[in-house]
Amino acid sequence: MLAVSYKVPVLNAGELPKQNIRDQVYAVLRDRMYRGEITFNDRLIDNELAAQLKVSRMPVREALLQLKNEGYLEGTSRGFVLPQFTPEDIANMFEIRLLLEPTAAAASCSHATVEGLGRMKAAVDQADRAHQKADVLGYISANWAFWTAWVEMVPNDRLVQVINRLRDHAQVVRLATLKDKEYRALSLARTKEILEAFLKQDPEDVKDKVAHNLRASAASYYAKLQSELDQKGTAPAQEPAAPRRRSRQG
Repeated sequence: MLAVSYKVPVLNAGELPKQNIRDQVYAVLRDRMYRGEITFNDRLIDNELAAQLKVSRMPVREALLQLKNEGYLEGTSRGFVLPQFTPEDIANMFEIRLLLEPTAAAASCSHATVEGLGRMKAAVDQADRAHQKADVLGYISANWAFWTAWVEMVPNDRLVQVINRLRDHAQVVRLATLKDKEYRALSLARTKEILEAFLKQDPEDVKDKVAHNLRASAASYYAKLQSELDQKGTAPAQEPAAPRRRSRQG
């Protein structure tokens, strides 16, 4: 495995306080994770990253340890790697996301701004172009921008923090499914449906569309995983159980 090569702004350790350098390295690495530019084949090694970023080793080490403590990376005998989640881990994450994200999206729709909707529309256009060019990383980046645009309009900051953390850990699903042209096309279609519901200012429709997207994303991931298991002749993957629907009162 090789250390990841980055095209990033050069950080000068002599011009910025150590704390700021660590924060900037942290932000660079998180951004690369969001965009799918760090994969499960990549190994992040502090001294090699420090050389690439032209900073000292210590702030890079601190940024990597922070990412490890937050669950974004796992430590190994030589460097750090993306965590390998089990199918049960993924199922649990989808179950929690299904309980939180549809309601959050409805609240976002109720508090939507012209600027926020514009960012969502621009992200969908970017995703469409990336899909047509078979630009997987470009599509993942646009998909992330779309999701970020509506999450930023959610009025509950604590809810946003929880959703962001769960979404961060869903990178394994994006990397597994969005490389496939068919799955990517379905993802794009669902994203356009969510945008349309936002533009209609229909919170209930937004809620339904986001829930549908999560269930479809989970199904795509498990179908992809099952296909790989079939090729290896191993046991079938277990799909996540959908959360129970509560009956409406009144």
